[in-house]
Amino acid sequence: MKNNKPDLGRRRFLARSGITVAGVGIVSAGLLSATAWAARAVGEQGSATLMRMARDIYPHDRLEDKYYAAVLTPLAQQAEADADLRTLLQEGVAELDRRSRERFGKPFLDIAAEGDRVQILRAMEDGAFFQRLRGDLMMGIYNNPELWPRFGYGGSAWQHGGYINRGYNEIDWLVLS
Repeated sequence: MKNNKPDLGRRRFLARSGITVAGVGIVSAGLLSATAWAARAVGEQGSATLMRMARDIYPHDRLEDKYYAAVLTPLAQQAEADADLRTLLQEGVAELDRRSRERFGKPFLDIAAEGDRVQILRAMEDGAFFQRLRGDLMMGIYNNPELWPRFGYGGSAWQHGGYINRGYNEIDWLVLS
């Protein structure tokens, strides 16, 4: 009678699980890095620039990068299939860096002062690149029920009969951070 037990001793198990853990760690590090989310669409530098731009447009210091990346990742994925969007993002990042170099002698990412970066963004705020990112970020961040408690917002009221007796006159839920 043949033994149906897998030939997996303790040493073999440890060796295989170590390789698996190392592989998962390498893959995770690449997938979850702050710049990897859009690297195929706009490159590592472009990804990091878009993340910095996103945090400057909607600066919530207490929000982790993952919430911004959750908005920007689908945009980057769409840009992989949409040449016009990819061009908009690539040219937008290039324009941001060009203006930053003209004004401060360095690319946007290397400007340490948030106020200086905001000056560059204000100069571009009427353009399609800025408006596309602003719109996606606004909907992605402020329409995310997971984040509502972090902003002190109780959520939509219409399902509960409106704002009557639900804090209509109380504005303390609006936390500017």
